[in-house]
Amino acid sequence: MGNMRRYGAPGNPETDEGREQRSGLIILQRSKDLMKYLYTSFVKYPRSEKLGFVADYKKCLFQFLILIITAQKKYFKKTTLQDADVQLKLLRMFNDLSYDMKFVDEKRYILVSEKLCEIGRLLGGWIRSQKETSTNTGK
Repeated sequence: MGNMRRYGAPGNPETDEGREQRSGLIILQRSKDLMKYLYTSFVKYPRSEKLGFVADYKKCLFQFLILIITAQKKYFKKTTLQDADVQLKLLRMFNDLSYDMKFVDEKRYILVSEKLCEIGRLLGGWIRSQKETSTNTGK
């Protein structure tokens, strides 16, 4: 039971599908980690912003997760990954606004920025691999 995954093991690691599933799982795990961290910091936001700003921030987070999961399940992933890239840009904007409006301190801002950059690198690599796959297969 200790080595079993909760939702089943990824595909065969020797195939492209297995590698894609593993990379998708990494970005999904990093996104979940970011979400857990942000939920702990949302407590520190002013009460007046919880129904507006924080709610919009959470919607953006959930939309990003939905797009990552959707891309993982789709055969043609390119447009979904591009939509996820747009959501990631919005998450960066929310983080910048949180700092500019003094809802978070510099330490939290930098930590969230680093997490968003790591997710961005993973997403960028995934998008590049999809572009290479589509050019190699002529799609």
